[in-house]
Amino acid sequence: MAPLNQIFFGPPGTGKTYATIAGTLEILDPAHLKANAQNRAALKSRFDQLVAQGDVRFVTFHQSFSYEDFVEGLRADTDDNGQLRYTVVPGVFKTLCRPDQPKYRAFQIGDTYGTGYKVIYASPDVVELEKPKGNHLEIGMGMLNGLAKAVASNELTINDLRNQTWDSKLPNSTFDPFLVNGYKNFLPSMVEHMIGAQEAGLFEQEQVKASDTPKVLIIDEINRGNVSRIFGELITLIEPSKRAGNSEALEITLPYSKERFSVPNNLYLIGTMNTADRSLASMDIALRRRFSFIEVPPNPELLEEIEVEGIAVDELLSVMNARIAALLDRDHCLGHAYFIPLKDEPTLARLAEIFKQQILPLLQEYFFEDWQRIQWVLNDQRKPVEHRFLLQPSQDLNVLFGETVMVNQSNERWDLNAQAFERVESYLGIIDHTAKASVPPKYEAKEKQWGDVVLRQSTSGAVELLRNGQVIDARPVLEEIATERGISLLTSTGTPQTTRRLGRKIISYLIEQAP
Repeated sequence: MAPLNQIFFGPPGTGKTYATIAGTLEILDPAHLKANAQNRAALKSRFDQLVAQGDVRFVTFHQSFSYEDFVEGLRADTDDNGQLRYTVVPGVFKTLCRPDQPKYRAFQIGDTYGTGYKVIYASPDVVELEKPKGNHLEIGMGMLNGLAKAVASNELTINDLRNQTWDSKLPNSTFDPFLVNGYKNFLPSMVEHMIGAQEAGLFEQEQVKASDTPKVLIIDEINRGNVSRIFGELITLIEPSKRAGNSEALEITLPYSKERFSVPNNLYLIGTMNTADRSLASMDIALRRRFSFIEVPPNPELLEEIEVEGIAVDELLSVMNARIAALLDRDHCLGHAYFIPLKDEPTLARLAEIFKQQILPLLQEYFFEDWQRIQWVLNDQRKPVEHRFLLQPSQDLNVLFGETVMVNQSNERWDLNAQAFERVESYLGIIDHTAKASVPPKYEAKEKQWGDVVLRQSTSGAVELLRNGQVIDARPVLEEIATERGISLLTSTGTPQTTRRLGRKIISYLIEQAP
């Protein structure tokens, strides 16, 4: 069962927004999600259908996003006479919470009665009116029903309500006569409407609620907005226990429309949060307490099948992230999504473009242009000079400025080595500075039985495990074999072995050890 409020969090490029589609379908169409788990196109198509029919809305928080955008606000319009008028406009959140009014309500928001008493809220229990001078008045539906029944049974007439001054209680009623007398300017027309509504059958479905179809609001970059300012008093109402229909349910009066408002149980909130943009620790405590947090970490295994001229992209990402985590923290790692384009275009030129335009600028931001630490992430300090991405040129400051000018020598200058981006060894050196470029290896097809599992290696180097002819999740079985046979789960650089490389290593080991 999906939580009502959840946030996908992780470093940039890990697929948080990508994950919201599966998260939405888990709520709105789990059968389709299960049947098409491996078919991204089918999942996206179904998601688009749900968006088109209004069951899903998407919004991105930013510094200028406000309560008026999210819940409700005032909009200035000019009428036909050129007069400026302000109208209340619902925001994306309110629109999803109240897409329509329940069918059992005889009184609709905006209806007016008597001398300008306007309905601003209506439920089976109460009708709230706005008086001509702006004050509010609540009328119990019990009172209106009692008067309507008295008129229907001929105990009194509408004219009685309009003209007669009651000195005693109404027939068969406990209503105070002075109360009724004070409501003569709108009560008769409301009772007339009640009788007409009953005759039209508008109360036949009093127990039927508004649509229970789940709705999903996706809030991208939820931590980039001013959460307290955007949610306002709704930060309490989104709690599962405070939602409409629950034992601790709460209602509020909205500040602009003065409507009574609560959050329904069928509205799901899915947020995304970039941990490198603002750490989880500094997140609004009120928001953290009301949401379930689901981590979306970098997943190098999604890059296992990608090799660029012998460069294992999954190992490249793993070792850089291990260094970033040691120098900063795991919230500032690199996401696998940066390298996904290499699946369709596994070329050195494309890899160079990714490094120049995305990876290096991101590292500059992470380390505040501390180029030496960026060099450590890229392992440049251990590579030959020609394979380093960053170079520190030598310069004689005395020649540049003269001997009388004292320049702070700590202002170190670094240059990009454009040729390094075109060399395979530059990228291999990130993983292992002793590695040499070579022709990408061609693998021998191998197969080995382990209990009831068949371990199979293809000529491309891919590894799959089968049980009873069906492909199974390889990682748990491979880790079990490695632990039993004393095979290390780590590479020489201390990063976890990918499933593919661990599988090839285990298959070779088992074949060599076979009697």
